[in-house]
Amino acid sequence: MLKAEHITKQYQIPGGRHTVFDAVSDVSIELGNGGVTAIVGESGSGKSTLARVLSYVERPDGGRVFLDGLEVSACGRKEFHTVRGKVQLVMQNALGSLDPHQSVASILEEPLRLLFHMGTEERKQRCLELLDMARLERDTLRRRPDELSGGQQKRLCIARALAARPQHIIFDESFSGLDVTLKKQVLDFLKELQTELQISFLVITHDLDTAMYMAGTIHVMRRGKIIETLEHPRSFSDFQEPYSQELVEAVRSKRRALQ
Repeated sequence: MLKAEHITKQYQIPGGRHTVFDAVSDVSIELGNGGVTAIVGESGSGKSTLARVLSYVERPDGGRVFLDGLEVSACGRKEFHTVRGKVQLVMQNALGSLDPHQSVASILEEPLRLLFHMGTEERKQRCLELLDMARLERDTLRRRPDELSGGQQKRLCIARALAARPQHIIFDESFSGLDVTLKKQVLDFLKELQTELQISFLVITHDLDTAMYMAGTIHVMRRGKIIETLEHPRSFSDFQEPYSQELVEAVRSKRRALQ
């Protein structure tokens, strides 16, 4: 279980020598082992900052993060290394997060070598398994990221995350920029993968429609705080907060524009 208690993360305002603001303010969230949770909110609401804290990319300025009872936010370097791979972060810009000079095989083999110290043959076999899980052709191993389509790049990022054998994967706006058809294909693939592997997914998105399609639990975030949480909402009318209703109206407007 991944659990965060009273997380606060501060940044200095650009141009201000002593002025700071709370990007995340007193946020508590819990992710069980399995299932899909979503955090939805506009840009600047603190979603991505919270994702980086939960995935240990950044340490919080206040509060604590636990993984299976271990306080990760306070553990030493040796302990940190043992849990680092259990929470993986898949970012928005797939190509930007992949080394364009590496082959797909090298990208997938790196976490296998660093985290599990696998030998050459074992790494090759595991890479093939990862490609199968990500629904990528096996000859993809010889290609570079910039030779793949946008959808294939997204799947490669997911395969790399799976290489660490994580308990939790955090998708930080990972589906932005995809056209409607490709986005649905990626989301459907993730739903199948989550059911198959029983890994916990946290979907960070500005799009309430995506959150409703993917998640059982939805947290609405605004100005660094979680302002509303719904368990298995059945319709947009379940959202009660005024800001949540603004997100609902944004979805309805987008749907009307596509008709």
